[in-house]
Amino acid sequence: MDSQWRIAREDFSVFDPERELDDVLARIRSRKIALVLRYWNSLRRGSRLPRRAEIDPAAIKSALPSVMITSISYRPFRVLYRLVGTEIVQWARVDFTNRYADELIFDDSGRDWSTYYRAAVEARKPAYGLTDWLDQDRAPLWVELLICPLSEDGETIDRCLAVEDYEPMSDRDFAAIPPTGERRPWPVEKASE
Repeated sequence: MDSQWRIAREDFSVFDPERELDDVLARIRSRKIALVLRYWNSLRRGSRLPRRAEIDPAAIKSALPSVMITSISYRPFRVLYRLVGTEIVQWARVDFTNRYADELIFDDSGRDWSTYYRAAVEARKPAYGLTDWLDQDRAPLWVELLICPLSEDGETIDRCLAVEDYEPMSDRDFAAIPPTGERRPWPVEKASE
């Protein structure tokens, strides 16, 4: 009998690192996500967001397989995956580096993951999410996500540092998770005649 994984519960929200950092850290299950959040927060100077150039991979070495760096563009709002960690590629069963979030289907709901990034970008704050996946009679398995905005000029958010981690699972359970799929490509605009 084939497994049918589905999202059983999902919680995702933007938070204020000035007031809610300790509360969010207390909820995080993944050491990788806690490491990246503490590191990103250490790079902030008041309300100034860190720049991409300030990110030192050596400082978050143990989390690197689970890290993503995205570029943010506006008009329309789009999220481009510039760097995708090897563990995320393994889970997705495809390397989606240099692909847009709105081109991909990551789970059974078919949602556009750009909405998660948009929430963090519009609030100019990090966002944390926890999802429970359920399959038939098995206990739920968790997936955590953290999105931290970055800004080169201190005003416009042009990138995000994100990290995703998964509950350890058996090879059988891992093989049953649906692979990342593709949406129809964006329509190509005709040049003005």
